[in-house]
Amino acid sequence: MTVFLLLYLCADATHTDCQVVRADSWNGPQAYERCIDVVPGLTEALTAPNRERHLFVCEIQADRAKPAEHRAQRALIHQSFRM
Repeated sequence: MTVFLLLYLCADATHTDCQVVRADSWNGPQAYERCIDVVPGLTEALTAPNRERHLFVCEIQADRAKPAEHRAQRALIHQSFRM
């Protein structure tokens, strides 16, 4: 199992406009636990205003998944109007 520590850099506290940055990663059966152990200290190190806007997340990735920096392309939406 691979776990990525992701930092969500958000414009405001609603977390609607965020950029994702991979901060760290772990491999192995204890990877998620190790990631979770790191999050409170990193969150506490942020200033109070930044704690409201930014957050750290541990995300489990399948071994064959693409890295967190990969962004999926938008699906093409086709609309047809007939009269």
